[in-house]
Amino acid sequence: MNVIAAARALNQKAVQRNWYHYCDPTLAFSDASYHKLLSVWRDKAAGRAMPSRSQISARDLKDFLRNILLFERVAKDPSRYQWRLIGTGMTDLTGHVTRKMLEDTVPEEHLPRWIECGDLVLEGGQPLRFLGRVHISGREYLDAENLFIPLANDNDEPSFVMGLCRYTPRTSDSMESWENELASIPGALL
Repeated sequence: MNVIAAARALNQKAVQRNWYHYCDPTLAFSDASYHKLLSVWRDKAAGRAMPSRSQISARDLKDFLRNILLFERVAKDPSRYQWRLIGTGMTDLTGHVTRKMLEDTVPEEHLPRWIECGDLVLEGGQPLRFLGRVHISGREYLDAENLFIPLANDNDEPSFVMGLCRYTPRTSDSMESWENELASIPGALL
């Protein structure tokens, strides 16, 4: 899979559907904790495409657990995902959704975005950065910066998406601020 082309297609769809969201495969994060998790992921992969979920322990994630989420693709064609883990810092935002299906917890108009992001991470087989606006009732004032990493099941099939998520108050709700963010995306990604 050409991840750059797939990210570009997802970003174009996001603009058309007003998802206020984009994928940045350059991994140009604003916080060092993302790079620390990437190092854990790369060390555990040890030259393979990706580590398995069982290779990454709570001890490996101790610095991130509060802001970690994990969901699993439980069906393909069409893809369906189930929440497996939500860090305590995340439950303030999402509620207690562990073991629930994404379609039961994500607003219907945003479900395709979540599924397409999960599929892109798993099919592309590499970590990706996602930025956007939060679309959860009562939390619309937040922006998100997320690192999503693929993890295999015990049969080495890409099945899990782990996310390290950071939310910050939005400085402006104007359309102009979103257009400025889009303008900062490298041309090959939009």
